Order: sequence, then C-alpha cells, then structure tokens
Amino acid sequence: MADSAPGSVLPTRSQHSMQEAEWQFDTVDLRPVVRWLAARRPSDADAARGEGRIDGSRSAVDRSVAFVPLEPRTMVDTYVDTSDWRFHRAGLSVRLRSSNESSEGTIQTLEESSDGPRTKTEVRSPLPSSDVESLMEAESRLGAWVRSLAGGARPRSLFTLRCQRRPYAILVDGESVGEVALDETTLVQPDEVEPPRLRRVGVEVAPVAVERIRPFVEDLKAACRLAPAGASTYELGLLTLGITPSGRPELGDTTVSENPSMGELAYAVLRRTFLAFLEAEPWARIGEDREALHDMRVAARRMRACLSLFDPVFSGRAQALRSELQWIGNLLGVVRDHDTQLAWLASWSEITSSDDRSSLRVLSAVLTSKRERARTRMLRTLDSQRFARLVARLTRLLRRGPPKRPPATRASAAAVFPGLIGARYARMKKAGKKLDADSPPEAYHRLRIRCKRLRYAVESARDVYGGPAVGYVQALARLQDLLGLLQDAHVATSRLQELLQREARRLPPRAIFMMGRVSQRYEQQARKLRKRFPKLYQAVQGKLWSRLQRAMEKAGGAVGAAPWPAISQPTPPPTPPVEV
Repeated sequence: MADSAPGSVLPTRSQHSMQEAEWQFDTVDLRPVVRWLAARRPSDADAARGEGRIDGSRSAVDRSVAFVPLEPRTMVDTYVDTSDWRFHRAGLSVRLRSSNESSEGTIQTLEESSDGPRTKTEVRSPLPSSDVESLMEAESRLGAWVRSLAGGARPRSLFTLRCQRRPYAILVDGESVGEVALDETTLVQPDEVEPPRLRRVGVEVAPVAVERIRPFVEDLKAACRLAPAGASTYELGLLTLGITPSGRPELGDTTVSENPSMGELAYAVLRRTFLAFLEAEPWARIGEDREALHDMRVAARRMRACLSLFDPVFSGRAQALRSELQWIGNLLGVVRDHDTQLAWLASWSEITSSDDRSSLRVLSAVLTSKRERARTRMLRTLDSQRFARLVARLTRLLRRGPPKRPPATRASAAAVFPGLIGARYARMKKAGKKLDADSPPEAYHRLRIRCKRLRYAVESARDVYGGPAVGYVQALARLQDLLGLLQDAHVATSRLQELLQREARRLPPRAIFMMGRVSQRYEQQARKLRKRFPKLYQAVQGKLWSRLQRAMEKAGGAVGAAPWPAISQPTPPPTPPVEV
C-alpha cells in the first residue's frame, strides 16, 4: 500500500497504523523458549547502561540485543466479517480484542505463510467496548476502513479465541524494537466441548530491525526446535470450525489453448479482467491507495473494450453491460481526477515558497472537499442494487461460457485478429497523422482513445502472438501514458477554471493568484509532453509494428483482411429452375 505524498488528501500512517515483520512458530512446549529468553536478559548493570548481556548463548551474537519480560496478559479476540466476506475478499482480517479492562479493534492484512518474516500492515484503534457497534461507530482510521468496506452490510461474529500471553520486549541498544510473544490460545466453544489448544511463538519487529534480529530468531528456532507456522490464528480458527470463506467467484477457465477460437479467447480475457475489477474494489473503497481506484477504473474500461472487440461472440448481451460499465467507470473517474490533481498540487508544494504553499493548501482543501463528496457518491454507488446487479450479470455470463452454435464463437482467433487489429491500427494512424505542437487537446485525446482501443485488441491477442504482441503493447503503453498525462493536464485546467467561477468569492486573493500559477504549470507540462510526442508516436509505426504484422501473417491471417472473415454467411445454393 502506497504512502500518501506530502500535502495529499490521503492520510499518512499514524501511531495506530504500522507495518511489522513477523515470524510465527508452532511448538508443543513453551518452556524451552522461556529458558532461552531468560538466558538473554540484560543484567541490572547492563540495563542501566542500555546494554544487553547475553549469557549462555550458543554463538557469538550481538551483545546490544536483549529480551525483557513484560506483564503477562489474557486476551479475548473475536473475529468478524460480513455475510458475503468483504473483509476476507480484501485480504484482511478484522479483530475485536478485550484485554486488561481495555478494548481495541484491529484490521490487518492476511499474508502467505513463509519460513522467513512476513510483512503485514496493521491498523489499530482503541474502542469503548469490544463489540461490532463500537467498531462501526469508531471515529478513527480503523472505523473509516471498516465502514468503507462493509458498506450496507453489518459485520457478524465468526469465532472467539482466548489467549494467555507472556510477552518479552526486544531491546536494541536499550530501545524497544519489537516483541516476542509466547501464546497459548484456545478456541472458545460450548462447555461440553474440549477446546483445541495452540502454542505459538511470535516475533514481531519493525521492518528496519529485521536483519539485526534475524540471527536471534534463527538461534531460537534451532535451539527450541520450533516449526514455522503454516497459518495464522485467524485461518486456524476458520479451519477448526470448518468455515470456508467465499473468495473470488468461480468464473471458469482463464487460460487458452495453443490455437484458440474467438469464443474461448473472449471469455478468458473478460474473466481475467473482471477478476482484476473485483480484486481492486475493496482497496478502492478504502481510498488510501490511489492505484487501486485506478486499477478498478481501468478494469471497467478494459471490460467495455473486450465486449466491443468480441461483440459477435457476446451477441446482444454485450451492449447493456457496456453501458453499465461506462456508468461505473465515469463515477470512478471523477474521484480519480481529483486524486490526480491533488497529487500534482502536493508535488508542486515541495518546490514553492512558504507563502505559495499556504495558498496551495487552501486550494488543496477545496479539492479535498470535492474529492470526499465524489467518494461518498462512489461508495453509495458501490453499495447500490444497480452495482450488485451488474456484478451478478457479469458473473452469470462468464460462468455460462461461450455459446457453441454462433459462427463467431467457433472462428479461429488467428484468422480474425489481423483484421480487427489492422482496422484499429489504421484508425489510430489516421488520428495521429496531422497532429503537431499546436493541435487542440481534443485531437490528442481522440488519438489517445484510438491508441487505447488498439492496445486492448493487441493485449487480447497476446496468447496468440506472444512476444511480438507484448513488445508492441509496451510501445503503445508508453505513448498512451504520455497522452494520458496530456489529458490530465487539460482536464485539471478546465476543472480549475470551473472552480474559479464557482468559488472565487470564497477564496482569498492569494489562492486565486495561485490557481492561475497552477494553470500555467499545467500548460508548461503539456508543452513538454507535446515535444516528446513525435518520437513515441513514430515508435508504434516502426519495427515493432512490422514484427507484429509478420507474426500475424505467419499465424495464418492477413492484416488487410476485413474483420471477422471467418463468420461471413455462406452463399445460399442456387434456386432450381421452375419447370414450365
């Protein structure tokens, strides 16, 4: 997850949010671990000097590292999720904890099991009580995450664990950098059921301290014969109770054969893109990772392009879905535009005077307010029945798979794609033919759209043409990125002008002056981008295009052929003569 830029709308990490490196080990007996840690306690004299005395060590290790016992505690953890597993599908677990008459909520990433340390992101917040109501009402970053993810769904309790913990502080040069936790955990069940017990050793440190602590962890593992944990306590709780979370939907095969038909390829491409759309949704809801929102918007756009490209395969079902995907893409795009503007303002604030930074903060506050209103509309939309119907319709379509009868479904991709790609290449070339440094933004945007359509067509054919398609897509992506920055600058300038017309009376003069300066910066950025355009545009018409053409011809297609040549209607037999 990306940290926010200085001055950005996105929250920065606080003391309640952290990244930690964590080792987890299973053991049948915690007593050897207690003895190992006791041998590495600092003496009173060493502790006073901030030094660690390592007695009984099997090897020469860092004397400045020591382990100090802390107060044991009992913790009761209740894990929650919505009925449709929104937290789990986001790769997160949500826990309510009560311990020593205090309560807190935690949301953390689910990481793959590993012999080495696993890095996890964790957001914590104190709560007045360890119940779902307190979690949902929390005025904190944790509460915002949970509400954004849950939407209109209410989290429910999954199971409860009771843990007896003996913690040890890890000291490096007298400073705490983490904790060793000796846990004996039981699953809370009815009295007549013998609760399963789990004995586990956890080592959590700040990422910067990993290499300093690693030798001790390896020594601890070997000396106490610890086994790397295969799953988190959350995952073990689910497994013990036989609970199977619903993950991403089963849509069918996303791979294709060596010589795929258009039906096989169309459904594989749309399935991959739809899964990317669903994967990005939870983090787009949270709103702290700009790239997640961008990925979700791009996936919606790619699905529209796929439905258009393979229209004869999807038949009449494609048009309505394309309209709905355009609807959701537009809503995501409004938030994305504000994110882009705020990121640019943040980068410019670093190279301006303090007075100008103050004015930029005023402008940033106005844009932040507009962005939050747009996010509220977006979240309301993602919780709507209309959006649920769109997801359900796409899921049903992809599960059914391609129909077998239509000729378009059975047509060879190698025969059809050269015509589809060639037609889009010709339209791209026509749009860029007369462009120069003085061409209007609309002309560059028209080329951008045609580049995008060509790129999506070539990307869809990567399974057919391999390396030549990949190389050409990379060249198109570089050109498209430049054209996208040009369009961002144009949209940002237009939005600033609209904002000035509506908000001029409420903005201080210095902020209005800075709006003019910002518009000038956008124009300067656009001029620099236009100078780079010819070289990138020529790159998509040269050797890489010729290489792709040869690959298409070698596979059995003709670039100049009409699209969909394999599904032309057969000539009807001649009518027999009528006898007189």
